[in-house]
Amino acid sequence: MLRDNTDRKARVLIVDDNEESIELLKYFLGSTGYIITTAVDGQQALNAAVVDRPDIILLDIVLPVLDGYQVCERLKNDSRTFHIPIIMITALRDLKDKIRALDAGADDFISKPFDNIELVARVKSLLRIKYFHDELIKRNLRLERQKKALEQEDRLKQELTDLIVHDMKNPLSVIQGNLRMMHMLKESGQIEDEGKYTRRIERSSQGLLRLILNLLDISRLEQKSLSLRPVPLRLNDLLEKSVDYFEEIPDHETKEVVQHLASDLPQVYFDYAFLERILDNLLHFALSNTRRHSTLTVETCCEETNFVTFCLKTEGQLLPKEFQYTIFSKAGQAEIKDHKMKPARRLSLIFCHLAIEANCGTIEFDTTYEDGMLMIVRLPIWEKERPRDRAISSPTETVIP
Repeated sequence: MLRDNTDRKARVLIVDDNEESIELLKYFLGSTGYIITTAVDGQQALNAAVVDRPDIILLDIVLPVLDGYQVCERLKNDSRTFHIPIIMITALRDLKDKIRALDAGADDFISKPFDNIELVARVKSLLRIKYFHDELIKRNLRLERQKKALEQEDRLKQELTDLIVHDMKNPLSVIQGNLRMMHMLKESGQIEDEGKYTRRIERSSQGLLRLILNLLDISRLEQKSLSLRPVPLRLNDLLEKSVDYFEEIPDHETKEVVQHLASDLPQVYFDYAFLERILDNLLHFALSNTRRHSTLTVETCCEETNFVTFCLKTEGQLLPKEFQYTIFSKAGQAEIKDHKMKPARRLSLIFCHLAIEANCGTIEFDTTYEDGMLMIVRLPIWEKERPRDRAISSPTETVIP
């Protein structure tokens, strides 16, 4: 509902070449609290309407340079001013003059000499109409923005669905291919090492399982409904285990992994199942974006009081600065492909970002690093003293919440 004070600060443009008429209109409208500006000829009126954008115009018909009819027609034909209500003020009594004013686009007219109560009432009436028009425009703009946001969200969902389907097809294709190969070799009677095929099947099935876990945990982490089970862990042990796993993959045979792991590294305090998957996901992303015959460097250190830091450095491939933060968002996974980078599989960077923050750590890319791509992860230190030989590098039983 329109409140009584919605038009208190409305802008009123009075166009008249008679100073006494202007002063009289100002006097009648003085108690309303409107902001009043004036113009004394048709061209001034056009300029003021475009620059000041008044909420209503009181326009005399008889004006120098351009008369009121011409001014009204031009204002109503201009997309910037067509919505401004115009009251034509005339001393002419002929009906055809009033009809001409309406044909020119006037919203109302009032004859001289005018009654002050009638004038104020007509101004308020048109200002209410203008207010509702402006509100309708604002709501339409909000609806348009919401529509575009929904369309963007739909596109994002489709792109994410395509990525997820692609990520699921890859390990399934490897599993099916290796099973067929084992079956063919068995039928032909050839003696072949089945171990390499079973290892490939095992890696692919683990990858498929991690995809499913990532999808489930991303949703629960976003809703903050996931219970974490942090324990003291030896980061170096988990990193070495993860690096060994990836070095066995044929796609990475031409890539070298160099490890600089601090020998006196404190234990980190983290959920074991999450940290194992985080290292797996981050190493896979880094190695996928490491060029053939180049090096991935893995470093750990403890330069801060409360955090252990590990870094992954790739050679050559640079991360565009605009992806420093969006790479951890769902939108960034689709966009990064356009920059000739391999996106993280299984929405893994989204999972890593959420999981690391949930465990009170941080992850970021240093876009000032010019030799390649530098990923920096900080994990909280286990604060209580504990004998080093009792530190947990892998629990006997892992419970995935």
